[in-house]
Amino acid sequence: MIAWFLATRVGRYCAAVLAIVVVIGGVILKLMAMGRAQERAARAVGKLTAISKRKTSDEKVDAMGAADRQRALDGWLRDDGER
Repeated sequence: MIAWFLATRVGRYCAAVLAIVVVIGGVILKLMAMGRAQERAARAVGKLTAISKRKTSDEKVDAMGAADRQRALDGWLRDDGER
């Protein structure tokens, strides 16, 4: 079969087309892998940002007094009689 690829004009044409397809396929796979890596990196940045915001929020709450915390929660919670 390899001899046919090298011996005939059609075989050489097919071999060249096959080589081009393999190269293009390799480039596509590499681009897909790079895209996946970028997405993973973006997700990691998002997680780190969320962790940082959570830490800042926790520090603010820890610094509040009990009355301040209750006042802040009153804006978020609803009494049973207000339905």
